[in-house]
Amino acid sequence: MTPETIAILAVGASLAVLIWQGQRAAKEDRARLETSLRGELQAGLREAKEERARLETRLQAVEHGLAKLEGLLEGLREAIAGRHAA
Repeated sequence: MTPETIAILAVGASLAVLIWQGQRAAKEDRARLETSLRGELQAGLREAKEERARLETRLQAVEHGLAKLEGLLEGLREAIAGRHAA
């Protein structure tokens, strides 16, 4: 083999190793990123569920207050009109 052929093969092998290491590092980075994003997504979903539960509780309280208010208004209307509900 000539020195030029050996140099070409050495450069090719060096490039192959560099490309392989770069691909491996990129895969590891992607795996870490996916794990991180998955954790953040699960935390966000958990927070959204908790917020939804809090909103449902508040909505139930508002509905209860509205029902009481409607009852009071109905009683007031009957008192003013002087008639009883059927």
